[in-house]
Amino acid sequence: MLGKLRETTFRLQKRRCYRNSFAPCFLGRFVARDGDTFIEGDFGLHPFVKVFMFFWFSGLVLFVALVLVNPSAERPATPWERVGLLLGAIVMAALGVGMVRFGRWLGREEEGTILDFLKRTLEADETA
Repeated sequence: MLGKLRETTFRLQKRRCYRNSFAPCFLGRFVARDGDTFIEGDFGLHPFVKVFMFFWFSGLVLFVALVLVNPSAERPATPWERVGLLLGAIVMAALGVGMVRFGRWLGREEEGTILDFLKRTLEADETA
């Protein structure tokens, strides 16, 4: 298990022998309540991956908008040129979605592994 611990937050992910940035990681925080400390958190993508995918799809939307508007062209694009560019954008969108889905599929059992690790390590109960 790999982890990054800060003052009130932490991140856990399963150690693997291959790279999968799209695998789930546990983003948790320590919460003091009634003299006890509780762990709250959710599974999600690594923060860097979220930023990367935001720029991927934002750039894609910007590209499609520029293809449709075409403000700086010396001559208007022909319909076939626009279709080709839009098909390229569709392929890029499919690749973006496919990367996330394939990475999540590869890491499909990691959430259970991380929860088991937390239970064993902290002797915690899932319902608490």
